[in-house]
Amino acid sequence: MDRIDWKDVGKRAVKTFVQAFVAAVGVHMEQVAGIRDLESARAIVTPILVGGVAAGISAAWNVVTGCISHEEGEVDGYGE
Repeated sequence: MDRIDWKDVGKRAVKTFVQAFVAAVGVHMEQVAGIRDLESARAIVTPILVGGVAAGISAAWNVVTGCISHEEGEVDGYGE
């Protein structure tokens, strides 16, 4: 039985977080350029971080469930 490579899971989660963060900043570049104080920064950065964290959790979840499905001999999570 294969073991879950947690280092790989972590790398994938961080990579997905960075991708989501960069994409969100790109989409909201006009708003990011308009940051004048801490409150306006918080209003923009908070949703970007939430989306990035959600993407990271999703990546980790998919890797772990994929490993579990593979260990159980399932194909695409639906059994053989």
